[in-house]
Parts: sequence; structure tokens; C-alpha cells
Amino acid sequence: MLLSQVPTVHEYSQGGATDGVAVTSYGKGQLVGTTYTVPAHGQIDVNFELQLECVTAEQIKAVNELIRGLLDVSRQHEYDNLNKTEASGGLSFFAFFSGGLKSSTTNTNHTMDKWGLSEDNQKKIISEMMTLANKMNQFGYKGTIFNKDYDYSVSGNLFGIVMDCTVQQGTSSTQFRALAPNVHLADTSGTATLPTVGKLY
Repeated sequence: MLLSQVPTVHEYSQGGATDGVAVTSYGKGQLVGTTYTVPAHGQIDVNFELQLECVTAEQIKAVNELIRGLLDVSRQHEYDNLNKTEASGGLSFFAFFSGGLKSSTTNTNHTMDKWGLSEDNQKKIISEMMTLANKMNQFGYKGTIFNKDYDYSVSGNLFGIVMDCTVQQGTSSTQFRALAPNVHLADTSGTATLPTVGKLY
């Protein structure tokens, strides 16, 4: 199963060679092969393994913890709360850099400034993200999909939040794709969205 193309609505072409992180696309990606039907006012349990071309869950979590650890204690609680927003997909650093939108290197550098990160700490984050590279990695999911609100069966695919980034450091650059842990089911018409319990990692 592969992640289908992320919508290109939020694509951004980075200009210049300023050190930093540019969010080049951000959106919902369909987890191909994860089609389910949930009965009216019912629920189903699902369990699958997913092969995706992106960075590993461990690398994603390491970046998240690095950013959190470099923040002042007074800002860490605020950072933790970012993962509660729908746009974050359950991962603070997604909302930290993007908030659900494209973001240039200039904007993300400004974000890090606003959060009180020193220049040295920003370099540490950029250096860590420079090590990320896409390859085929396995993600496992075991959870429950709920259809509490509809008096009819809902069929659709699972979707996750995906962020593509370009990282620039000096004369070097890298590109990577990261997947947030939360998923949801959306029907083919786009009118019904069902919540899930369980995470990709």
C-alpha cells in the first residue's frame, strides 16, 4: 500500500539559499488500499501494515522531541498543545512549522524566532532535519473506526496528514516527506468524515 499524491494546492517553490526549512506541500494523503465500510451507528476494527516512501516514525519523533527540548520550559506546554489541532495530524512539529499551510524558509525561521529559539538552537534543528531522507518504510496501524453520527453505512479510504519539506544548510539541501500519526476515514463524496482511535505510531 502506498500513499497517493498529496494535493498540490499548498505547493511552494523555495527561492534563494537561506538556511532553514521550507514546507513545500502540506495536506491529506490517501492511504491506498485502506478502503472500509462502517455500518450505521457502528464501528469496525482494522489492522494493517503500510509501506510508504517517507522518513521513519522514529526520525519524525526524534525531530519532534528535539524541538520540544530546545524550547524554554514555559513554551513546552504550548508546544505540546499543538498536537491537538486537526491540522497537526497529532504531531506538534507539523503545526509548529506549517499549521496546515505552505511555509517558506523565511516564514519558518520567523516562527522559530517567535518561539524564542536561539540561532544556535535553530541550527541544531536544521542540522537534524538535514539527515532525513525518503525511503520505503513500514508503518503499522491497529485501531477502530467509529460511525456514531450517521444513520447509514459509510464507505471510504483512510487519510493521513503529510508534510513535504526542503531543508537548506549552506550549499547543501535535502527533501523529505513525513507522515503524522493520526488518520481518519473520508467517504468518496467527501461529505462524511469518521474519527478513528489508534495511531500509525
